Amino acid sequence: MQTFSKEEIRDLVIAVVAITIIFSFIPFTEPNPGIAYRMLPYYLIIVVIVFVFHELAHKIMANRFGCAAFYKIWPQGIFFGLMLMTIGFKFVAPGAVMVYPYTFGRWGYRARRLSVNETGIISLVGPATNLLFAIVFSFFEGWFFEQLVFVNAWIAFVNLLPFPPLDGSKIL
Repeated sequence: MQTFSKEEIRDLVIAVVAITIIFSFIPFTEPNPGIAYRMLPYYLIIVVIVFVFHELAHKIMANRFGCAAFYKIWPQGIFFGLMLMTIGFKFVAPGAVMVYPYTFGRWGYRARRLSVNETGIISLVGPATNLLFAIVFSFFEGWFFEQLVFVNAWIAFVNLLPFPPLDGSKIL
């Protein structure tokens, strides 16, 4: 399996921080708008669990199909997410795992052609991971687990929308 490069780790950290702010933000339509600073550590833990496993699932599945996969940040997605959070909509698309149908080896690279089914499976494993986590965490009680269920379900829902560059467009 491929390891994460320094650039991928940097991009993942930026995405995790942005998503943490998006989920901990209280919209301007509420009585006390702004970032709920006391909730930041909890949402940071939640986002690391939810988001990193989502992206890791994509990367692992792409590697299993013999492809190279790298996480790339999408600055416009972060911008849209931060803007939409002010009105109460949590848009979460800070980046994606870019899948390249080849692997690097000792003597260069080996090309591979992905089928439509393989592309769909790679796209599906991220939201499926979130839905599985949402189901598992729904058996526990407490605010933290409720938020884990909500964030997992929300990220799965947003990613399943059939609009590029979201996973739903590739699954469809």
